[in-house]
Formats: sequence, structure tokens, C-alpha cells
Amino acid sequence: MPAFDDDAAELPIPNPSLDDVSRGLQALSSAAQLVVPSAVVYGLSDLTGEALAEIKPLWNELSAVAKHRVLRALNEASEAMFELSHREIALVGLEDESGLVRASAVELLWIDESADTMRKLMRMAAADPDAAARACALEQLGRFILLGEYGDIAAELAAEAQELSHRLHTDRAQPLEVRRRALEALANSSHPAVSALIRAAYADGNHELGLSAIFAMGRTCNRQWQDLLLAELDSHDSERVYEAIRACGEIPILEARERIAGFTQSDDQELQLIAIWSLGEIGGARAIEVLSGLAEGAADEAMSAAIDEALDAAGFSLNAASLGLADDY
Repeated sequence: MPAFDDDAAELPIPNPSLDDVSRGLQALSSAAQLVVPSAVVYGLSDLTGEALAEIKPLWNELSAVAKHRVLRALNEASEAMFELSHREIALVGLEDESGLVRASAVELLWIDESADTMRKLMRMAAADPDAAARACALEQLGRFILLGEYGDIAAELAAEAQELSHRLHTDRAQPLEVRRRALEALANSSHPAVSALIRAAYADGNHELGLSAIFAMGRTCNRQWQDLLLAELDSHDSERVYEAIRACGEIPILEARERIAGFTQSDDQELQLIAIWSLGEIGGARAIEVLSGLAEGAADEAMSAAIDEALDAAGFSLNAASLGLADDY
């Protein structure tokens, strides 16, 4: 069941009145109201200061579970419709007394690249009393660290985020989830300690930390991890295989292409979908051949959409290679 009423998702974005939004929020006070009304989803987009002031009392009356449900619905909608902007209500959520709500609010800020939001995330990662909320903040902080690598944010701010992530990962007193997300965030950077930290996490013996190490290998986009990742494709642990497939696509590792093609026939749909994505990222004529074959027998719309996106990515890489902008493969 979708978290919001998406019947109008493919129609022009409506502009519900504040009265409609208020009625929708009041309805959510009932435990029986599971689906977030479309008036709430659309009405909480692009809130002015005046509108937010009118909405906040009703928002504050909702239970933590209802707020979480709304924020999750807003997140789903914003991923489907880029025209929507729920930044203002997300910032309200960051101040909520519930860690569940704060974590959901962090996820809703996935498209926000402002320095102000980055600083809020750093404060949360460092000091939020809820470990899950801190971990979510670190996940989002990773993309800001990557923006720093591209020079799209101030170098001093990027360095501060890197050092925070480094400190949290290396502090063994921190909850494991926080340490994991800190490593994954830091892997988006050229920080001199990244490679050694990934190797240490990989060799640690902890299952979850090992998964984060494999994930982090991909985030570095560095072929130094090729042998380890190729070996992980043979793992009996499906979670490790999943992360290895993804990392091979992110780097990308051409030598993994045929083996990843085999996972597109997996009975495990998660492995199948990540293999399709990874083939698209690795690209080349062989990837296009495999993906085109899959397209003919796609089982459902989600599979068909994943294949189409992968074919677009693979075609782009092939065109780049033909122009001498990438390896010829």
C-alpha cells in the first residue's frame, strides 16, 4: 500500500487550500487513517512562513507515528515529482522530540544542498540523542562530502564534515550503526585515511561493518578494490554479494560484467535489480545486449523501468567510449 494517495501523481500539481491541508492533518490523528491524503502531500509543498505558522499547531498535535507516516509519504512523492519541495516541514521535523520523526525529516531533505542544512546534519550526527537519527544524518552528510570533492561547497565546510565522520567512525564507543554510516560518508572523499579505514572494517569480522566496508569501496570509485570485490561476488552471503555488485557498478569494474550479468537471472529480486543497475553503470555493448534481452521478458513495470534506466546509462557509456571519452568496451 502506498503511503500517500497518488491517484493524481501524473496530473498537474494541485494547489489545495490550507483548509484542505488542515482537514487532512486532522484526519491523520485517527489511527485508522493509514494513507496520507493527497491534499496534505501537495499542500505541504512550498510552504510560506505564514502558511507554516498556521499549519504547525496541527502538526504538533499529531502522534510521532502519524508524523513519520506523513514525512515518509512526502519523501515518496518528492522522489516521484521533483516539482514538490517539502523543505520547510522537514526542517520542523528536525526539531521534533521523537527520534523517529527526526530521522524521517532527515531523509526528506535528500535534495537539499544548502550549507545551512549541511550544518544542521553535522550537529545531528555529532550530538542527537537518538543513534538512528544520527546514522540517518551521516547518510545524508555523505552526499555533501561528495559535493565538496566536486568543489560545489566550501572546502572548509567539507573538511569539517570529513573530520566529523572520521572521528565518529574511529570512536569505538559510538553505536555500530553510527560508525558504519560515518565510514560510508567518509568514503565519498579523498581523505587520506579512507583506504586504511575500509581495509580495517573489512577485516574486522563484524558482519554489518563488513557490509559497510564493501559499500564504501564502491563510493571511492577506486579500482584498488577490484580483486576483493570480484571475490565477494562468489560469497554465500547474499548481502555481501549485493553490496559487491553495487560497488562493481559504481567503480566501475569491467571484469565483473559477465558475472554480474548472471545475477540478472537470480531468483532473488533484490540481487536481480541491483545487477541490472550495475550493468547499466558498467556499460558497453555486452551490457546493452544482456539488458535488451531482459527487456523482452520483463515481469512487471518495476523491472521494465529498471531495465530502461540501465539501458540509458549503458548507452551513454558506449557513446562516450566511441568518442574517446572513456575506455573502449
